[in-house]
Amino acid sequence: MTTLEIVLATIAYTIGSTLQGVLGFGANMFAVPILALINPDFIPGPVLVVNPLMAGIFTWRERGEVNRHDLAWMITGRLPGVAVGVVALQMVSGDQLGMLFGVLLLLAVGLKASGIHAGRNHRTLMAAGSLSGFMGTTVGVGGPPIALLYHDVPGSVLRATMSPYFMIGTTISVTALALTGQFDLGDLVVSAWLVPGVLAGVVVSHRLRGLLDGEWVAPAVYAFSSAAAIVLLIRSLA
Repeated sequence: MTTLEIVLATIAYTIGSTLQGVLGFGANMFAVPILALINPDFIPGPVLVVNPLMAGIFTWRERGEVNRHDLAWMITGRLPGVAVGVVALQMVSGDQLGMLFGVLLLLAVGLKASGIHAGRNHRTLMAAGSLSGFMGTTVGVGGPPIALLYHDVPGSVLRATMSPYFMIGTTISVTALALTGQFDLGDLVVSAWLVPGVLAGVVVSHRLRGLLDGEWVAPAVYAFSSAAAIVLLIRSLA
């Protein structure tokens, strides 16, 4: 991995971490397609490793408004999704993996931008957790299925509930990848290069939470992520 790749990845994750702190989602939706284009070695293990760190910081910052009932159902639902995701990664080749990244990233953006609203009950929470577990384990972007259920809550509640979900959920995904031989010390080393970006984004987001307008920031994230995913698909098919 070159110095330029590390610098570009740090910048990408700084922006992603900032979005996560402001909107409650967006870190990996923004950063993953860029990281996949910079160097596929960033995906999915290294990205998943830094998520508990980022989510843990935001969990502490937004503590007090987490919905523990919903969180328990979502984590329960995530388990089968993680299992399916691990199997899927074992079955695809390098080129197919790039295509999988592109397709699932477009699906993630489509879900988040669709405006579809679903009620929250134990069935929808488990279903969203399962889809999130699959998408998060395979491409590192598991937020959109969960965010669909929280369209009607204040931003503070969204951030407070999604942050511990990501902290616990991504830890489960990384553990499953490690147990099946799909995460090793090399991935851990690569993940360390993303930590400065996470910390910088946490600091910046704290200052911008009351200044950025989610009504235009979120659509901009969707558009950018879609474009990057399409580029990734084209490169995989070339």
